[in-house]
Amino acid sequence: MTDDRSTDVRTHHDDPDVTHAPETPPPEEQHTAEKYPCGGGPRVSRRAVLKGIGVGAAAVVLVGAGGVSIRALTNGVFDSGDGAPYDLWATWGSQPGVRAIVAAGVLAANPHNIQPWVFTVSDTTIDLYGDPRRVMPINDSDGRERMVGFGCAIENMVCAARNSGLDPVITPFPDGDPGHIAHLDVRHGRPPTGTERALAAAIGLRHSNRGPYESRALDMDDLHQLDGPVSSEQSGFAPGSPTATTTTPQIVWIADEPRRRALGELYVHATQAIIDDEQMSKESFAWFRNDRHAIDSHRDGLTLDGQGLTPMMLTAAKLLPAQSRESGDTFWLKTTREVHTATAGAYGIVRVGDVGSPLDRLAGGRLLQHVHLVATAHHLGLQHMNQITERIARDGSLSRPNRFGPAWSDIIGIPANQGLVSFRVGYPERTASSSPRRALSDVVDTR
Repeated sequence: MTDDRSTDVRTHHDDPDVTHAPETPPPEEQHTAEKYPCGGGPRVSRRAVLKGIGVGAAAVVLVGAGGVSIRALTNGVFDSGDGAPYDLWATWGSQPGVRAIVAAGVLAANPHNIQPWVFTVSDTTIDLYGDPRRVMPINDSDGRERMVGFGCAIENMVCAARNSGLDPVITPFPDGDPGHIAHLDVRHGRPPTGTERALAAAIGLRHSNRGPYESRALDMDDLHQLDGPVSSEQSGFAPGSPTATTTTPQIVWIADEPRRRALGELYVHATQAIIDDEQMSKESFAWFRNDRHAIDSHRDGLTLDGQGLTPMMLTAAKLLPAQSRESGDTFWLKTTREVHTATAGAYGIVRVGDVGSPLDRLAGGRLLQHVHLVATAHHLGLQHMNQITERIARDGSLSRPNRFGPAWSDIIGIPANQGLVSFRVGYPERTASSSPRRALSDVVDTR
């Protein structure tokens, strides 16, 4: 999810008539790197250079001093993580009134950073809607990751509200419209606890960490610190809400070495299957923002900054001509095998009663976001990894044999239809970077 299929030099890991959110440009406008290759001779891909060690000097030689200067400016070498697309991470808590709560929701994890939400607010209420134009119908063919993302946004908003001594009362799908995700009544409540303050402090620091993790082991005591009660123990739902009867989500931890290795191998196989599926590959690549102009224009999607590269490799990747979809896929597969699965301290699977239930998906999303906030507070890295469940859903949508479900169920020890989404966790070697976020003015309508 998040934020979140994990792709490294491209990455991955849920309506009313909304007119004020910008539409995602069609793929032909997003693939400028493929339409307008630099120069007329043989092209040096970023992937090819990233395979080397001395990429810094190679970049200068390969593209020339003039090219380096231009690309350094246009690809954001000098302003990585700075500027308007990133400001909300630092300023969310200073927004006035309920806008601070909404801002926290905008910073939640969500699939591929598509930011599928819009909000309508008054002084004491927040309504969360899905933007029907921000979907991934191929990679998220059953819509579970998008709905999980809405659950993540709800949990962030609850944490932000509690930090201000407010108690939001949540009514999911209040009018039966599947696009009207939730209504929140924001009321005065008890003062926040120390734990609630710590969770709120983690909102602006929480990022998907796609770099390598240290070899330090994580034991079950470490892991169970992460999956304690959600901030409101799901009690923030309104009395009589149908969500009050849904199965309480849990985290299934995969920490022993044999199962970690088996699950890692399955992730690699699923990654290869996604790459081999041209439609999945193209849809994913359409959300990759290759340069600073694209980041400033869209303020969503996946970026080079968020891929966990070393500073030297990141600079080289930005200086060289933009990658193709094919080279990005190759790099993603390599990194999944050699970094993501090779260095995972443990895996977590969000278990719910039924992965097809919208209510279970919302509740699972809240737990997922809670775990990520607690992990952030404990200086742990977390990366959403959903290649396996995406392939299960994709094969189901095409009425193909379920190639991954039985192995997935056997490794995680629960039925496949209870494994909602998954992630890896560990002590990160590098600090994760911020992802771009749309302005509040683009996603909030005031009554």
